[in-house]
Amino acid sequence: MIICHTKKLIFIKTKKVGGTSFEIALSKFCGDDCVITPITPEDEKLRIDRGYRGAQNYRNTAWPAYGMQTKGELFNHIPAPTLMSVVPRAIWDDYTKITIYRNPYDAVISRYYWHGGEETGMAFDEFVLRHPQILTENTLIAPLSGEAKLDRYLKYEDLGDELDDLGLADVREVFSTLKTKGNLRPKQGATVQDIYRRFPQVIDFIAEACADEIRHFGYTPPHA
Repeated sequence: MIICHTKKLIFIKTKKVGGTSFEIALSKFCGDDCVITPITPEDEKLRIDRGYRGAQNYRNTAWPAYGMQTKGELFNHIPAPTLMSVVPRAIWDDYTKITIYRNPYDAVISRYYWHGGEETGMAFDEFVLRHPQILTENTLIAPLSGEAKLDRYLKYEDLGDELDDLGLADVREVFSTLKTKGNLRPKQGATVQDIYRRFPQVIDFIAEACADEIRHFGYTPPHA
């Protein structure tokens, strides 16, 4: 999660959407008063090696212009409702609040391989059925409706164009040079078409669990 005062931007980080790469890119444009929550040590090293700002101002965050302080730590993947409740309301209302969503049929494949793929001892369908909570995590982090609804929900599949549309072409240029965690998913046999041809039995299960985001973004089920 990043609160970038220089761009008046709040980035809520969902899972398996290229969020770490986006955070690293956005860090380049942050000042010393911006809030940047920690990422993994390996990714922090990449960020620092590039000369960008690392994690800062996330613990007992002070808001001197508003005469308040957030107790405790702000954290990676903090849900929007939680963040809204602890930052100054003027910042929440005035800043552009964004997140990234990804086709859930694709995102859950990346999640499977992030956990180890076949090395977990489970086939893809068993993994999905045993861990249904992973299918709804992003809607809990970045709700699509309600009081904590964000201003823009960027689609992973069209991220470059959407960043340009937001006036963030400079961030997009840096983001395009980054690909963290990109070597976990096999290059062969792990496309959406490959996986659901082998495991068609979970298509409807994912469709039901992710119905809100599928409807919101217009995603369509894969052909088995």
